Amino acid sequence: GLLTNWMGYLLLAGTVFALGLVKLPDSWAVGAGGLRLIGVLMVAVALAYLFACAFAKRRTWDLRGHEVTLPSLRLALCQVALGVSNWALMAALIHLLLPPELFYPSVLGVLLISCVAGVVAHIPAGLGVLEAVFLALLHGQLGQGTLVAALLGYRTLYYLTPLLLAVVTYLILEKRAKALRRQAGPALDKR
Repeated sequence: GLLTNWMGYLLLAGTVFALGLVKLPDSWAVGAGGLRLIGVLMVAVALAYLFACAFAKRRTWDLRGHEVTLPSLRLALCQVALGVSNWALMAALIHLLLPPELFYPSVLGVLLISCVAGVVAHIPAGLGVLEAVFLALLHGQLGQGTLVAALLGYRTLYYLTPLLLAVVTYLILEKRAKALRRQAGPALDKR
């Protein structure tokens, strides 16, 4: 869910940013030191969540009419691992579509930064934002055409392929259900 995704993001992005694996343009206001500090804070939030899951005496809170329950530490660790894996695999897919000379942690860092930009821009699936951030941060390392082609390939593989598989699966299941209803029809009429 949402918490799984963002806790994984906080831990992974925080680690990547804190280690300085992303080179920001000089014109960006945040700067390398600021990004490292943000990274440390992100890791601290993720670790605080895990600490709360491990040691909190009170497990349930009411927030604006919604009951929030902390999971066990084991479940929280699984959540964070799943979130980290999702982000890491997204970056791996983009990295595989790009020329091999690019450093994977750089691609991962750019993806993680583009996510923040996408959230701030309030554009569904970050359409255009992902591409703009990749073009800005990898400017000079790759040609624009190569980069845009790889990102379009990523969007196709990450979003459209699962959708296509779901549609095909749905149609197959509907066809089977229709056949079962036809078979069951005469049996029900005999009762």
